[in-house]
Amino acid sequence: MQRATEATIPEVGAELRPEIRATPSYYLHAFLDNFIPLAFVLLLWEGVARLEIIHPALFPTVTEIFVKMWELTLEGIFLKDVFHSLARLLSSVFFAMIVGTLSGLLMGTSRWVEKVLIPPLNFFLAIPGIAIFPIVILWFGLTEKAIIFTLAFEASLSIMLNTWGGVKSVDISLINAGRALGAHGYALFYKILIPAALPAIITGYRQGFSRAWRILVAGEMLASIGTGIGFRIFEARAFLASDVMYAGVIVIGILGFLLERVALRSLEIFTVQRWGMVREL
Repeated sequence: MQRATEATIPEVGAELRPEIRATPSYYLHAFLDNFIPLAFVLLLWEGVARLEIIHPALFPTVTEIFVKMWELTLEGIFLKDVFHSLARLLSSVFFAMIVGTLSGLLMGTSRWVEKVLIPPLNFFLAIPGIAIFPIVILWFGLTEKAIIFTLAFEASLSIMLNTWGGVKSVDISLINAGRALGAHGYALFYKILIPAALPAIITGYRQGFSRAWRILVAGEMLASIGTGIGFRIFEARAFLASDVMYAGVIVIGILGFLLERVALRSLEIFTVQRWGMVREL
């Protein structure tokens, strides 16, 4: 029995520390682990497209798509679209993180605030984000404000929900231990509750980012404000420029992947993973 236990439970020293994982070597291995499967999919795509099973106008090769992407980049069109899309996304998610985190913390620590906010939170979570966009357009018109407000509002819902759940799930024994060690009031709040709920909060940031990213592309298509990746895809549809549409979709996937893995994953590594609150399988 002792041998079986030793075989199944690894020694603590055998695992790399979180600090070591957050190194350039770690990011290189993580990049290769994610790039190789994607490269295989692209190679498969290239082979199927060259067989012309589907008409080339509907299913161009990966080579043609990347050539077109490079041409649009040299012309400055793609760079401008990416800049405007990222500016809308980051500004809206920034406001959503502030509002959603504070609201979720208040809900988790105040029974009265929880009773007031839970019903409208559940109501708006049941509504697809893009469904409220036409209503927001009535308020702000076809402007940047309409897109940013919609993204911030929708992302804050996911962040609020996860923050509230994280605070509510903190073990009561941990809170009692903090009180026994002299933590009360504000000290108990930022030394016990927030660190213990941080894994759920970061998960909320990830879900809020994903929610906002999807709504952003659809909002740019509906608003037709002249710039943005979503606008470029929708405009290419009118001219049957499938290579531009596929290029836009690929850029959306690459940007979303990089932002999630580089920014949010790094935040997780340097906080909850470093503190030993989560582990990497």
